[in-house]
Amino acid sequence: MAYSSAWAQDHSHHKQAPAQYGSEFTMFMKEMDAGMKKMMDDMHAPGYSGDPDVDFLAMMIPHHEGAIEMARLVLIHGKDPIVRKFAEEIIAAQQVEIKAMKQRLTILRKRPDPDPEGFPALGGTRGKGK
Repeated sequence: MAYSSAWAQDHSHHKQAPAQYGSEFTMFMKEMDAGMKKMMDDMHAPGYSGDPDVDFLAMMIPHHEGAIEMARLVLIHGKDPIVRKFAEEIIAAQQVEIKAMKQRLTILRKRPDPDPEGFPALGGTRGKGK
């Protein structure tokens, strides 16, 4: 796909881990790059439906799942307590948003929308909660 080439060019600086970082960083780097590739593949897998709302959600769900994977990797490999706390918060927030996006995507794919003003509550982080 065309995006793969552009994505690879944008991430071309991710070549080799300098030797001084050791095998722990090398493993992190390999897992992070594999996760990014999976996220990009998953984001583009459904193709476009012709509905911007559906396409946005269909692509954002794997994007958020990718954020969870990145956070999980830093919890495995990272040491800084503040970064680890960020990662934990990202996992919790993204899980809530993924659930809400999946619910909305299901509704949008069943046109007509039975509740066009509704949006699942996201703990006050986005939109009008129900």
